[in-house]
Amino acid sequence: MLRKNKVALIGLLLAFAIAVPVIAYVYRTEPKYISSGVTLASPTLGLGLYRDQECTSPAKVIDFGQIIQPNEEKILGTYIYIRNEGDVRIRIYWNSTLRNETTEIDECWNYGSQYWCQDAINRTYLDPGQVRSTFYRIKIPEYTTIGTYNWTLTVWGEY
Repeated sequence: MLRKNKVALIGLLLAFAIAVPVIAYVYRTEPKYISSGVTLASPTLGLGLYRDQECTSPAKVIDFGQIIQPNEEKILGTYIYIRNEGDVRIRIYWNSTLRNETTEIDECWNYGSQYWCQDAINRTYLDPGQVRSTFYRIKIPEYTTIGTYNWTLTVWGEY
């Protein structure tokens, strides 16, 4: 009787030893999504935001879509073309409400480069009719909290 109990106990332990790693693997690799939607706003008349250099496709929203929770840092971005549609020189500024949503995701917006990242478009000038290529990017650290993040980028100009 004792031998039967030992065999049953060993069998149960072996089954448990096989099942636990399988269950843990399935649980760990289940997709976890981060969704985002960024609204672009430009309250300044005469300042246009576009998806293309020819300024034919207005940029109103940036949709990074559903992102599977990364297990390494992930960088996403998009080009946005800013055009001074007025007749005077404008100094550009921007801000974002991302910090109201999360402090985990980082952002920057610079002229031209998708790699160099500073607050580069703030306090720069656009002459009348000038179009400037900019790159807005977000950096999502590994294991960012799952959720839907929606924020607004506001771009404005001062004379």
